[in-house]
Amino acid sequence: MPGLEILVAIGNTPDVLRRVEEGDLDAGFVTMPRTLSRALTTATRQRDGLAALVPADTPGEGALTPAQLAAMPLILYESGGDTRGVVDAWFRKAKLAPRPIMELGSVEAIKVLVGSGLGASVLPCLALGSSTPGAERRPLRPETSRELGLVLRKEKVRDRGLRVLTEALEAVG
Repeated sequence: MPGLEILVAIGNTPDVLRRVEEGDLDAGFVTMPRTLSRALTTATRQRDGLAALVPADTPGEGALTPAQLAAMPLILYESGGDTRGVVDAWFRKAKLAPRPIMELGSVEAIKVLVGSGLGASVLPCLALGSSTPGAERRPLRPETSRELGLVLRKEKVRDRGLRVLTEALEAVG
């Protein structure tokens, strides 16, 4: 589509939602919050599972439980993000409140630190698409996931570019 300009911005869900509501962004692909402003609507939704990322020399095989992960040094998303809220809720269901040794806002930085053997993490499967040197992906038991959504202002005119984006996300979901 000649002339279509795409700007990709990253941030925590509350910041992205605010920017969409204020008109600074046309759309936001976010971890769905518990409540959505009445000025916003969801164009498409999909589930994204979470998985453990552990150093390659971690003993054992198979799925990891909250207790097993809580016993390891943890490197997690920064507090306050919606994905971190899903991870914290997973631990809370097991009556655990782990204390991470590091909290970061970058999944790529977390992956490098886990691959360096400094700790383990719980990350979205979409972020773990490629292998991480020095680390291995392990499933969680019980499984958990986050819900992702493409969020728009309700009065937003869906031009051709936005329709193509929506259709592409629906095809992936």
